[in-house]
Amino acid sequence: MVTGRDLLREQWDALRAWIEESGVLDHRTEPSVLEAWNVHELVTHVGRSFLALTVLGPETRTAPLALGDYVAGYGASAQEIADGTKQLARSFEADLLGGIDNCARLGFRTLDRLRSDVVSTPRGALRLDDFVATRVIELVVHGDDLGRSVPVVAPPPLLAGTVELVREVLATAYTDTVGRPPQVDDELTWIRLATGRLPSDDPALPLL
Repeated sequence: MVTGRDLLREQWDALRAWIEESGVLDHRTEPSVLEAWNVHELVTHVGRSFLALTVLGPETRTAPLALGDYVAGYGASAQEIADGTKQLARSFEADLLGGIDNCARLGFRTLDRLRSDVVSTPRGALRLDDFVATRVIELVVHGDDLGRSVPVVAPPPLLAGTVELVREVLATAYTDTVGRPPQVDDELTWIRLATGRLPSDDPALPLL
């Protein structure tokens, strides 16, 4: 059985190879599709997403949040995330690939050591499998952002299993909010709508 941890590792390996080999880093000083960051900073953020794993600890007293409620809180941390990414990006100027590799190494090392089903996070208790899903969301959504930022290179390798996981998480969060599933068939289009990458007249969107 393929687990969320398996999907996280597989997507990271594929995306990491693409970042190095596709030519996307030749455009590192150019603006990305995200207003806050250039391409170098966006790549940094992909690596930085693994550092969130390093602050997790076992949680035995508090009931975990629903995953949809957890991801809905991202907006409140947007400025902190943007500023932290810029600061880290400056430290990666001389070796961006080495920097993101170290972030991933630290994150996976922590993940391998965790044995608790529920973990403490900066925003409350969460099932560990759900937190791993949030890291998959980071790779898929920001991998797509990188591809759209530098369309002259080959598109990023977004794996079918990880895209389906992200679609399912976001669809569940949407359904919990409005009481019906999203009426969008294409998985990547739905992910872009749910994360605000595409405009929508739906008042429940974006979710993040």
